[in-house]
Amino acid sequence: MYLLRTLTAPIFVIEIKTQRTLRYIISILVIILWTLPSAFGQQVWPGDINNNGIVNNVDVLYWAIANDAKGDARPNASTDWVGQDLPTTVWADTFPNGLNYAYADCNGDGVVNEADRNLIERNFGLVHGDVIPDEFATGEPTSDPTLLLSSDTTTVSPGGTLNADLSLGTESDSISNFYGIAFTVVYDPEILDQRASAFTLDLLTDTWLNGRGNNKAEQFIVNDPEMGVAQVAIIRKNGEPVSGFGDIGSFKIVMEDIVFLNTTVSNTDIKLVNDELADMMVAPSELKFSIDTVTVTSTRRQIRQKGLKVYPNPVAGNQITLEMDNPDEVIRIVQMFDINGRLLSNQKFGGLQHKEMIDVGAHPAGIYTFKIVTDKHLYVQSFYKQP
Repeated sequence: MYLLRTLTAPIFVIEIKTQRTLRYIISILVIILWTLPSAFGQQVWPGDINNNGIVNNVDVLYWAIANDAKGDARPNASTDWVGQDLPTTVWADTFPNGLNYAYADCNGDGVVNEADRNLIERNFGLVHGDVIPDEFATGEPTSDPTLLLSSDTTTVSPGGTLNADLSLGTESDSISNFYGIAFTVVYDPEILDQRASAFTLDLLTDTWLNGRGNNKAEQFIVNDPEMGVAQVAIIRKNGEPVSGFGDIGSFKIVMEDIVFLNTTVSNTDIKLVNDELADMMVAPSELKFSIDTVTVTSTRRQIRQKGLKVYPNPVAGNQITLEMDNPDEVIRIVQMFDINGRLLSNQKFGGLQHKEMIDVGAHPAGIYTFKIVTDKHLYVQSFYKQP
């Protein structure tokens, strides 16, 4: 079974009376013409396993479910970032949402294995078409298990290392049938040393999640120090779910040599699933600390529900507004991509405003995608620019 992108644009019978009405109808037709190839052609973009328009850590969860599956190879398969037709005969297995396992065959060779996981990493962050944001079951710390960041560190200096422990659930809020988790860590890029090894995750061994022998888990992490975003996935390696609670691992975060400030590290966009890709509620957490030559202090507090407005959408003029629902959440970085995933602009802001105006006047009509990094979240939102 295929999973079609829904064709949502309604068809109207209208008497064309004004130039503005004509432009509106042309805009609808452009959206329809763009959507039709994806609805009827059914193409694979290598790495975008859940077919939502972006390659990210959620795709790793789908890969873990489909790992070791086999089917027909794609005709003229390529690992390049380009849409490719599914095999003439689709695979026998589908994900619970109806998406065919052939989407997990990123390199098109007829088997889902480690090479396909590697392609997720290679094409990570690339976008195509109209991105459909992933859905996350965000819980409340008072009633749901928490993905907890904590630290026992009492001293750290500029250039030193902060150890941030990571745990999931407690004895009273344990996890049943864990198969995988994807989440995003957001931090101030000004605090991090720019070396590749400055942000790492060490999974603890011989725990409820990562046991011995065949009872192991594996991690996936892509860190973008320029944006201050690390996207993580932890999955069961043997294909068997597990239940439990407690410590998972520890992040090691190497500070810049010269930095004196109050800052936070938070986890967000958490997707915890069982072996049927069913979501489970998980609450995020935030580690707040101060860096100077003597001390670091950490506290935990609830993160307010995220929300982003992008308007007007469609946009007919030269400017589009990005506004956070939470006035305390400030915008740091905005990247803009075209329909084929090419980066068009990369703007950095002072991290003081929850609302920014973006100039799109230089770009022709079409579908574009923003990646927006705030002090608490990573957002991906598409918009349409009218002729």
